[in-house]
Amino acid sequence: MKKVILFAFLILSSLSFTSCNKDDDNTKENYAKLNDESYSLKTSLYYTDTNNDGTYESILFIYSEGITYDEVNDEFTGQGSLAVIEMDSHPTQDFSGNYTQTDDVYIVFFPLYDFDNLGNGRAPAPENYVLDTFSLSIAKNGDSATINVSGESTDTPALPFEMYYNGNLTFSPID
Repeated sequence: MKKVILFAFLILSSLSFTSCNKDDDNTKENYAKLNDESYSLKTSLYYTDTNNDGTYESILFIYSEGITYDEVNDEFTGQGSLAVIEMDSHPTQDFSGNYTQTDDVYIVFFPLYDFDNLGNGRAPAPENYVLDTFSLSIAKNGDSATINVSGESTDTPALPFEMYYNGNLTFSPID
């Protein structure tokens, strides 16, 4: 009888240390997806300035692991995927909100941007996709943000695009 109770105890103990699903933590990876191709995104930074009319102008850079930004020299280096969101005129400094292409917001995606080989005419302009129609949602909270984009590029035929980023959003004095 003691062996049966011990065996039952061991089985119950082992069940308490297992998980039903390997992705129980519900973390979603940061990514951009153009057509059927996915690109991993790692980090982001932004710059905001005040316009003469009291509105704000912001530029957000969301990029992959191969790209770094050197704040001292005010330059990007490396190569990888890059999404640029330019917001020409918005009413709040933290730029949280929902936007479309009609809100003076522009989005460009570069599947491969090689900062190390672009200067001095060393390489042609990188392949890029301008989003013609899109929906953009930004929820900024302190030094972090959740950014969602869905839309289509201006190419013929139009290519579907989506992006999700949730993480640090670092301010930088980019010129």
